[in-house]
Amino acid sequence: MRILGIDPGLRTTGVGVIEAQGAALHYVASGTIKTDAIDIGHLPARLKVIFDGVREVAQRYRPDCAAV
Repeated sequence: MRILGIDPGLRTTGVGVIEAQGAALHYVASGTIKTDAIDIGHLPARLKVIFDGVREVAQRYRPDCAAV
């Protein structure tokens, strides 16, 4: 099973992907989605960057489930 983990944050959102095989866990990928280039007052634009980033990770790694 492939699991996407999301550590939410408006400035920096962390993402990580692991593969679970029985009791064993294996690292697949990790990274951050940063929104500091967008003015702090433009919440919709920042949320769009986070949404697009998480969607890109999900499309690339095809997780079976996600946890926030």
